[in-house]
Amino acid sequence: MKKLVLMFSLCLLTACGGGGSSPPMLPAAVVDSSPAEQSVATLEQKTITQTIDGQPVDRPFLIRYPENPSEDNYPVVFFFHGAGGTGEGWLNNNGDVSSLIDDGKFIGIFPDGYQNSWNVSNETNADDVEFVSLIISDLDGSGLFDVNKIYGIGISNGAGLVNRIAKETTLFSAIAPIISQQTVTLGGIVPSRAISVFQVNGTDDNVVPVNGGSGAANSTFMSAQASAENWASNFNCNMTPIIQDKIWGTGAVKQYTFGSCINNQKVKYSLVEGAGHSADFGEGVELYEIIWSFFTSTDADLPARNIKILSLGDSYTIGESVCDTCSFPEQLKTRLEAEYSEQDEISLQVIAKTSWTTTDLKDAIISEEPLNDFDLVTLLIGVNNQSQGNSVSVYETEFVELVNSAISFVGGDATKLVIVSIPDYAFTPFAQNFTNRQAISADIDLYNAYAEEYAEDNGLTYVYITDITREGLDNPSLVAPDGLHLSELAYAKFVERLLPLALEKID
Repeated sequence: MKKLVLMFSLCLLTACGGGGSSPPMLPAAVVDSSPAEQSVATLEQKTITQTIDGQPVDRPFLIRYPENPSEDNYPVVFFFHGAGGTGEGWLNNNGDVSSLIDDGKFIGIFPDGYQNSWNVSNETNADDVEFVSLIISDLDGSGLFDVNKIYGIGISNGAGLVNRIAKETTLFSAIAPIISQQTVTLGGIVPSRAISVFQVNGTDDNVVPVNGGSGAANSTFMSAQASAENWASNFNCNMTPIIQDKIWGTGAVKQYTFGSCINNQKVKYSLVEGAGHSADFGEGVELYEIIWSFFTSTDADLPARNIKILSLGDSYTIGESVCDTCSFPEQLKTRLEAEYSEQDEISLQVIAKTSWTTTDLKDAIISEEPLNDFDLVTLLIGVNNQSQGNSVSVYETEFVELVNSAISFVGGDATKLVIVSIPDYAFTPFAQNFTNRQAISADIDLYNAYAEEYAEDNGLTYVYITDITREGLDNPSLVAPDGLHLSELAYAKFVERLLPLALEKID
C-alpha cells in the first residue's frame, strides 16, 4: 500500500501537472526523460520564478525519483554542475548517480545555474542561495522529501556554491565540494551550523589552484588544505587529522580526516595525485557512492553502532616486525573508524601468532572461544603449513574446519567472512639464500588455488593479495625490517582491497 501511495503521488507530480513552484505558482512541465530508458514517473522538470536584474526569470530544475519507490520519504541530494553546464547534462553524464537513486538511497535535485553559471564570486547577478532556498521551500509541501536530510554535491563552480550555501545558511546537512575549495572571502565566514564536508582536489588542477591564489572567475582561493582546515576549525574538530594513503583507480590519494567535531560531524579532504580540473579519477572509482557512504556515516540521527571485527591467522595477521597499529587488521579498523560516525565504536579481536599453522589456529580458537556476534571476520592462514613441510591434505581438511568456525563467529552469515590469500615470502631478502624459492612459490600457489576454489564453490569472499607480496624484491619498502615479513605499506595495500568489501559486509 505504501508503494502504491508513493507512485500515485509521483503521477500527480509528473503526469497531472501538480506541485507548482513558489513563488508564484506555476504548472510543472513534463519532459521526455534522457537517457531514453528513464520513465516519466522518475524524472520531473520544474521551475522557480526569481527576480534577476529587476526581471522575473523562470529557473528550471530536475527532480530524479527512485524507479520503484518503497519508502515514506527520502533524503534529498542537490547536484550542482560546473560553469557552462546544466542540471540535465550533469544527470545524463553520471549514470552511477541514477543507480544510487534507483537503489532508493535518495531523491536527486539537478538545478540549472543562471546563464549556466553559479554566483559564487559575482559571476552573475542571480541570488543562487535564494534560488536553492526556494526549491527547498517548494519541496517541503510533499512528505516524500525528507527536508531534514538535505545534502549538496558540486563540481568546480558548483562546488563553490555548496561551500557558499554551507557557510551562509543551515540548508545542508553535509556537502561535497569537488575540484574546488573555498575562496578567501568564504573562508572568513563562520557558519552557524556544524556539518560534514567531503572535499576533493587534484594536485595538477590549473583552474582552481590547489595551493591557493588567483583562479577561475577571477577569484582568490584558499589552498585546498587550508580550506579543509578552515572547515575543521569552524566545527571545533580535532586539528590533527588521520592521514591515509588510498588508491582510486590507478591514482594515489592522500586523505585527511578531521574527527571529533561538533555533533559528531567530520571533515574529510582527499588530494588526488596527478588529477587536474576533472572529477574523472579513473576507471572503477565510484566517487558518488563513496560520497553517499560518507554522508550517511555522519547522520547524527542514526543510533550508535558497535561494530565487531575478528581476525584469525598467523604472523601476517598480527603484523610481525611492524608497529602495533601497522598490521592489516589494525589498519582496517582505523580506516573503518574514518568511514563511520564518531559515535560508532569499532572493536577488533585478533587470534593469531607467529609460526601458527592451521592446527595451531584451531587449538587457539578452542581455547579462546570467541563469541558468535561479530560483524566481520578475516581468515589468513597456511604459510607455516608450507614452510614447516606439513601435508597439503592436512591444510585442506583444517582450512575447511577453520572456515566453518569463522562463519559461526558471525552468527552463521557466510557473507561476512573474508578469506585472504597467503603471502609469498620467497620474494624477500631473507629468502634469497634459499635454493628452492621457485618451489616455495609453487607450493603457495597450490595452497591458494585450493582456498580460492573452495571459496568460489561455496559462495565465499576471497581476496587475492599474494601479487602484492611478490613485489618485495623490486620494492623493498613492502618488506619489514626483519627482511622476511611484510611492512606497514604492504598491509596498507591489503586494506585497499579489503575496505570496500568490509564496508559492504558490515552495512
